[in-house]
Amino acid sequence: MKSFALYVHIPYCLHKCPYCDFNTYAVSAIPEDDYVAALLSEIDYRASLEEWHGREVSSIYFGGGTPSLFSPGSIRKILAVASRLFPISNRVEITLEANPGTVDADMLYGYREAGVNRLSLGIQSFQPETLHTLGRIHTPQQSEAAYLTARSAGFKNISLDLMYGVPGQTIDLLSSDLWAIAALAPEHVSPYGLTIEKGTPFYQAYKKKTLLLPDEDLVLEMMQLINQGLTERGYIHYEISNYARPGREARHNMAYWDGIDYLGLGAGAHSFVCSWQGKLKTSGRRWANYALPGKYIKEAAAHGKAEAWSDRLNKKDLIIEFFFLGLRKIKGVSKSEFEKFFGLKVNEVYPLLLTVLEEQELIKLDGDNIFLSEKGLRLADSVIENFTEPSLKVVKMPEMQNNALKGENIPQKQLGVSNG
Repeated sequence: MKSFALYVHIPYCLHKCPYCDFNTYAVSAIPEDDYVAALLSEIDYRASLEEWHGREVSSIYFGGGTPSLFSPGSIRKILAVASRLFPISNRVEITLEANPGTVDADMLYGYREAGVNRLSLGIQSFQPETLHTLGRIHTPQQSEAAYLTARSAGFKNISLDLMYGVPGQTIDLLSSDLWAIAALAPEHVSPYGLTIEKGTPFYQAYKKKTLLLPDEDLVLEMMQLINQGLTERGYIHYEISNYARPGREARHNMAYWDGIDYLGLGAGAHSFVCSWQGKLKTSGRRWANYALPGKYIKEAAAHGKAEAWSDRLNKKDLIIEFFFLGLRKIKGVSKSEFEKFFGLKVNEVYPLLLTVLEEQELIKLDGDNIFLSEKGLRLADSVIENFTEPSLKVVKMPEMQNNALKGENIPQKQLGVSNG
């Protein structure tokens, strides 16, 4: 049976950052016990269904929100029930997102003992002024202390988040961040450009022109600095927003990029399961849980099932997703793998598009692989949007747009984008 990735969403925060549009809630009293009970009920329900029954879990990811607000005991309980109801790979990657301002030695040792073997620290920056602009609750000193304590606790796989394109951020400040990261030498680094999302305080300030973003040339220079700084230090750029030491690529995120099924548990969590006919992908289903934690707790505790909506995907939808997700990988997508999954040749499905994008130097065709060029990576969202219509006749030409106003076409919160 095919393996799948398991995502657990913990939506609570001490403070909601002004740029965040994820399904998160800043509350004074967290109903931890009730929420964990609802999660366990949902796990039990999903494990009883044929589409998940008996399938091996390849990775587990606790995202948020701020999962490190939950005790090691709660994390241990969730992992114990998941391990009892699902076969767990002996190479399973279990990641927990943590805010440096919410963890101490006892918690980090507790998470490691509970079974967490990968830590994602949402440091975002080591510069006080950048952290202040982002509304973060931790200090540079807390970031360093959390990292070093995690090492002492036995974590041999740590990822650090870094944000660029932040108002007031300069090349010198970003360079200092890269030096600080190099000194710590984590196994994985996730640099994210700041995006301005509707409904956030940053969006309101941007519309009122009280939030001034770096210009496109500066953002591009920052991207180039990050790429050069990390690759020169031995990191592999394997996905648009991810760098890793060889062999330390995030397995959970790679499951998404590779189109593997994933089961999301918790408030607002998304799930996807593919239907096969022999070795061919034919259709799929995507759904999401109720976003409000109170509604989720009520439904999951009572019924196990807490779906707010569900969509059926046809073969065309799956083809679009193959490119939308796969082209985020630096190595891109495989033409032979596409043919194996869909029984079609790429050139038959996109008879004009590949030629036009290659002529514009936005993609490269190298043997079996189709991948974004260096220019295409800078315009990734615009380039990938061209794959929304497999029978495309008229190609939409991508243009440079302010990165800060471009959202992603994927559920970022389940893709290792730390908020906590």
